[in-house]
Amino acid sequence: MSNLIFGFSLLILVIILYIYLLKNKGKNEFKKAIKKGNKNLIQNSIRIFSIFLIIGILQNFLSPKQVGDFLLNFSGLKGIITGLLTGAIMMGPPASGYPIAQYLFENNASVALVSSFLLSWVMIGIIFLTYELQNFGKKFTIIRNTYAVISIIIIAYLMELIL
Repeated sequence: MSNLIFGFSLLILVIILYIYLLKNKGKNEFKKAIKKGNKNLIQNSIRIFSIFLIIGILQNFLSPKQVGDFLLNFSGLKGIITGLLTGAIMMGPPASGYPIAQYLFENNASVALVSSFLLSWVMIGIIFLTYELQNFGKKFTIIRNTYAVISIIIIAYLMELIL
């Protein structure tokens, strides 16, 4: 319910900004803004739809047991890197990665492997790279993902030491 209220508030803010633009900048600028906004909305909707479609296909064809069985073949640094890559490819909301993590723990996977898998599941998305590149630029995308990979490896090792 709070998301709906927040979304509705943003919609009202956008309408107020368009009205302000119409009054202060004239009809030509208003039409230009509407055209540009529509174009961006359509382009981003198509991209986001295709990204969620790919994620849905991956999650339906690969069961938690299949992913877990694959990851259980690795340990140590190989396990961390494999967990990192697998999580980055499969990515999604954290709640959908928990069944795979539970399966891994039940089959004696290392804490580092499970940590790297879950962290990359949330922090890195190979599918979203093109979207991130277009919206935030090449430099930002490279720096953010590099720091994310480094931090995932460090956190996975720390989790292994602590737990």
